[in-house]
Amino acid sequence: MALCGYRTGFITDQTRPSWDQEKGRPIAWSAWYPAAETGSIVRPPDNLFDTGAVSLNAPMLGTGKHPVVLLSHGTGGTGESLGWLARSLASENYIVIAANHHGNTSLEPYQAEGFLCWWERAIDLSALLSTLATESAFAGRLDLTCVSAVGFSLGGYTVLALAGARSAVQNFDLWRRQNAIKRAGPREFPDLADHVARLLKTSGAFRQSWDRQSDDFSDARITSIVALAPAPPVRAFTTQSVAQIDRPVTLITGGADQEAPTRHCAGWLSSQNSRFTHHDLGEHVGHYTFLDMPSDRSLIGTEDIFTDHNSINRREIHRLAARTVLRAVKSAQGSTGKSS
Repeated sequence: MALCGYRTGFITDQTRPSWDQEKGRPIAWSAWYPAAETGSIVRPPDNLFDTGAVSLNAPMLGTGKHPVVLLSHGTGGTGESLGWLARSLASENYIVIAANHHGNTSLEPYQAEGFLCWWERAIDLSALLSTLATESAFAGRLDLTCVSAVGFSLGGYTVLALAGARSAVQNFDLWRRQNAIKRAGPREFPDLADHVARLLKTSGAFRQSWDRQSDDFSDARITSIVALAPAPPVRAFTTQSVAQIDRPVTLITGGADQEAPTRHCAGWLSSQNSRFTHHDLGEHVGHYTFLDMPSDRSLIGTEDIFTDHNSINRREIHRLAARTVLRAVKSAQGSTGKSS
C-alpha cells in the first residue's frame, strides 16, 4: 500500500475580496494523496486533531492522474478535522483536497462574514480545483473527469451547493421561527444574526456576497456528493433546487446528533429528493463523532467535541463512514466509466 502523502498550501482567489476588503480572497488548503514509497513518515506540526502518520511533502505515487475528492470542514473547523476520511481515501488512490474556508476556519480569527455567507465556501472548492489542477504539485495529476465533493456539517451545505442547491436566507429564518429556535448563531457566534444589519452598512465585501446568496454555484465537474451530518443552514435551500439535483447524493447521519438533527436536516433533504441515498450510522452516533481523534488524548471525554456515548468507538464509526463514502464515490466513478 502506498504511503499517505500530506501537504498544505495557499491560494488567492482574485475574483473575490477578503472579508477585510483586501484584494483577493485567501484560501488555505490541505491535501492527502498516494505517495511514493521513498517518502519518509513524518507527523505534521502540532494540530488539535491527530493527523496520523503521513509522508510530509512526499512525491506522488506514479505518473498518472488520480480521482479527486474535495473536502469541506464544518463551522469554524479545519480540513484536518476530517483527516481520518482523507487518509482513508488517499489509501484508495484518491487525491483529497480540503479548503480551509476564510473567516470560518480556526486557522484564522473568526469573522462574522465567514459564518454568515455560507455560499462562498462552494466557490472556494471550485477555485481550488481549478488552480491546483494547473499551478501546484498536483498540476496534471488531477483527473477532472472524476471529482467528488464531501462535506461535514456546514460542509454538507457547501457540497450540496456545488450540486445546484440554491439559497434564500429567508427560508432559514422562517424555519428557525417555526421551530422556536432562539439562538441566533452557532456556538462560535451565538449572536451571529445580529451582525447582518451592521455588515450591510459597513462592509462592501459582505454586501456583494449577500446579494449573490441565491446564485447558482453548481460545478459541472463534480460527479457525486456526500454530506456527513448536514447542518441546519441546508434549510435555506429552495425546495425546487434540491428536488432538481440529479447527480448522486449520499447523506450520512447519526441518530444522536443534536447540532444537526436528522429530521430537520438530512431527513428534510431526502423528503425533497427521493433520489438521495441516506445512511444512518446508529442511534448513539453524535454530531462530533464525525471529527477526528484529538492529538492530545487527555481531551477525550473532557471536551464535548471529543466526547461520545459510552457505546461508541469513534474509530470504528470512522471506518464504517469511510467505507460508505468510498462506495458512494466509486459508484459515481463507475457510472462515468472510471475506476481508481
